[in-house]
Amino acid sequence: MHATPSKARRLLAAALLAGFGLSAPATAGRTDDAAAHANRLAYDATLKCAVANGLASDDHHDAGDAAKADEYRTKARRSFDLAYKIGAKLGLADGQIARDLEFAQDSELPRMMRDRSYYLSTAATCKAVGLM
Repeated sequence: MHATPSKARRLLAAALLAGFGLSAPATAGRTDDAAAHANRLAYDATLKCAVANGLASDDHHDAGDAAKADEYRTKARRSFDLAYKIGAKLGLADGQIARDLEFAQDSELPRMMRDRSYYLSTAATCKAVGLM
């Protein structure tokens, strides 16, 4: 069974809070493994948001809207910076984080470009958590 969009957003927001080292609302039975899993979800999501913002930047650049292109480029950088912080918290080396971003670009970008509804869903999630 898949999570509903609103549940998915709540889970992602909790994961991002965990990535910032903040507390999500107390949950009975929360373990270190659950926190590590939440951090990994947040890490992957922030990389995905970095890719989505990069695509939005390129789209606005191609449309001749330099101001919007710059805005999304800044958001892409902010998403990546957050991914870097979460990756460091997970104990990932700089090289691994760079490889993970490259992998996210190689896997997510073609899918976002090919499937508009997938891109829009990703963008909506990124917007809901303040990364787009």
